[in-house]
Amino acid sequence: MKRILVIGGIFVIAILIGVGAYIGWKKIHNKSVSNVAVAPSAEAAPVEQKKEVAKRVGEYSPYDVAKLAQATDGKVVLFFCAKWSKTCKMLDADFKANTAKFPNNFTILYVDYDRNAALKKKYQVPFENTFVQVDVGGEMLNKWSGSEDLAEVVALTK
Repeated sequence: MKRILVIGGIFVIAILIGVGAYIGWKKIHNKSVSNVAVAPSAEAAPVEQKKEVAKRVGEYSPYDVAKLAQATDGKVVLFFCAKWSKTCKMLDADFKANTAKFPNNFTILYVDYDRNAALKKKYQVPFENTFVQVDVGGEMLNKWSGSEDLAEVVALTK
């Protein structure tokens, strides 16, 4: 009798593990399939074309309110950086060394964390190494902290 219960218990556990693995596989498979771009067919409804935007070279420069205008044709990210922070120093050097790798119409504006209390307050910046994506009017679109390289900053912009 005990043997039958043990075998039955093992059978039930094996089925539960199999069902769990299948559900996990489906979730992963569906995510990877949903990220695949599909070429539009000739029968597809016409899609509204986006207005052609002039390409400008990506830029890394000190904060200047006039540079927010670049958000009209691209993305502008404020980088709150402190000169005493090792991470900020590393990112600052990385951005300067890799400006050629910036996407077109992508601007990162360096904001001195210790000297811009008004901007820190406006965007509720908790600490250095914080990034704030803004629109042309300076309104926050996205905020995050802790990025470690240019690729991550680009990936986190909306």
